[in-house]
Amino acid sequence: MLKLIRADLYKSFHRAYLFVFMIVLSGMAIFLNASMAYMHVPLESGIGIAAALLMYPLFLISMFADIVTAEENKEHTMKNTISFGVTRSQLFLSKIISTVLVAVSVAMVTVIVYLGSAFALLRPQKGDITGLLTDLGLRVGTALLIYVAAVVLATLLAMAIKRNAMFTFSYFGILLVPVILFKVLNLLNPVFGSLQRGMLYMQSQIIASVPQAQLMNTVWISIGHIAVFLTVGMLLLRRQEVN
Repeated sequence: MLKLIRADLYKSFHRAYLFVFMIVLSGMAIFLNASMAYMHVPLESGIGIAAALLMYPLFLISMFADIVTAEENKEHTMKNTISFGVTRSQLFLSKIISTVLVAVSVAMVTVIVYLGSAFALLRPQKGDITGLLTDLGLRVGTALLIYVAAVVLATLLAMAIKRNAMFTFSYFGILLVPVILFKVLNLLNPVFGSLQRGMLYMQSQIIASVPQAQLMNTVWISIGHIAVFLTVGMLLLRRQEVN
């Protein structure tokens, strides 16, 4: 399985548009901090905005799954990997790990550029911002679990669906449609409100605002989603014809 992961990482990091994506995100981070510096926004607020931005990577996960998995599925080359004795479970898990590593690499570059440009361009109102950085680290770590759950979902869909448009539509549909449905059903029974709050999309929306003590709820919800998506993925791939 390590060979599969290394091969996926080699292919992914030899694609120009992955580095273009890094440059675009880094440029946006610098532009945001430059804009805040022009408006004399303090460093503390800049760090707070970083936490608020944690909701957006959830919508980028499908792109990483497309880089690692969807293109290979579309080109019908997965069957070659299976024919060399790799089990479907190993293939599925290797794709998940590879996608997580690619996404984390892009995220690390973006976060480093954002914080680096924030410290370079913004001025603190107080001398010590250790508490803010610790809080941001906890929220970033919790958000990573949300993204891992989304990676498992996206990889499952990328291996099951060969058309890019349908793959992307399905990913966003699974994230958003249950939230809308539970919101409507909540008018009939409040229990659906709890189900709505348990969706990955809703958890990503509140990651910046909930008290630290409540972040553990997001951890367990994310782990639950990972377990469900892994189980569904394993069962689906066991029955699906890989070509």
